[in-house]
Amino acid sequence: MTAIFFLSEPARDRPRDLSASIVVAALTALDAASAAERPTIAAAFNANLPGFHVALSGPGVAARNGGPPVYFQDRLPTGVEIVAHDGDKLFSGSLHDGQKFLLDAPARPPGFPRLAIVTVGFVAISLFVFSLWAALSLTRPLTNFAKAVESFGLDSVPAQLPETGPQEVRKATRAFNRMQRRIAEMASQRTRMLTSVSHDLRTPITRMRLRAEYIESSDTKVKLLRDLDQMEAMVRGCLDYLRGGFQQDVVALDLASLLQAVVDQFVDVGANARYDGIDHLNVLGSPDDLERAFSNLLDNAVKYGESPEVRLLENDEAAVVEVVDRGPGIPQEQRESMLEPFERGDVGASSNANEGFGLGLAIARAIVEAHGGRLTLDERTGGGLIARVSLAKAELETKRNKLSK
Repeated sequence: MTAIFFLSEPARDRPRDLSASIVVAALTALDAASAAERPTIAAAFNANLPGFHVALSGPGVAARNGGPPVYFQDRLPTGVEIVAHDGDKLFSGSLHDGQKFLLDAPARPPGFPRLAIVTVGFVAISLFVFSLWAALSLTRPLTNFAKAVESFGLDSVPAQLPETGPQEVRKATRAFNRMQRRIAEMASQRTRMLTSVSHDLRTPITRMRLRAEYIESSDTKVKLLRDLDQMEAMVRGCLDYLRGGFQQDVVALDLASLLQAVVDQFVDVGANARYDGIDHLNVLGSPDDLERAFSNLLDNAVKYGESPEVRLLENDEAAVVEVVDRGPGIPQEQRESMLEPFERGDVGASSNANEGFGLGLAIARAIVEAHGGRLTLDERTGGGLIARVSLAKAELETKRNKLSK
């Protein structure tokens, strides 16, 4: 468009002039009309063209001569003469039959700057729109790719990304889709294998328990039964950790009552535990699963610490549960790894360390995350560990729902 503009722009001595076109049209119409019709045509021009006024010769009207010729003279009919006055704002002359006229035309708008501004503005807007479209076309696939990487997990069937965008992005997306399919398949195979092994181990453990009942030596019998109890607990823990993929009933429950019940269970078996928190706070969740999660956290606090305490707090958005002990704690660099399955930390840190299998925290984290919450480990001031759980609050009227673990 810019090239067309410069090629079509007339020379400086023949500028693009709307006023000149009006003058040429008016004089052509007046020259073609009869002398009797000209006053009516002149009046019509004066009434409909703002800033334009034409007066024909008559009483009190004098034609002005002697001015410079106008640049649009060759566009007028033959015999029409015109000269310009006052910078091409006032014209005078005569028609082909000699009738004189005086014509006042509106100021000629400068053609080049106005068209140049319109042209440059159009080009700028076009470039902006094209750049915005190109940026969105390039960044949208990358944004979707980053979101898929962030949301990728083993607890659901991975969604395949659409292979769109530039060639390099399509290649990366195709490779990512293949990778997440392979990872999901391997994770599924591993889960099925471990679940099968854990389940099948229950049969020989049961047989060994029955045979142990016939052993006469009480000391040997007690030790063997204790080992079998530990094996069965480990198998049960593996099954609890690996189970998933089915629907759990979720209700609005009183978290304070649930935590008090968990603490009471430990107190009944001699643990020096206590509950300290608000009286009522509702969350959405599965009562059995949340009870298992908080029981695991309190069990760790009882085994590895002293005088455990369960606290329930709340903020604007979440319910916060803190299971606090006064034990040796966990070094900061090991806290994240302790949330992984079969991680037991320093087995010499406690006299009860050999009783665990490293599944309690992992199971608790899996349950909390399945409820949309978060489990973190922190250091207690003065020594010890704080296991902190954040769960979304719920209103009492919240309807029964489903949560896929």
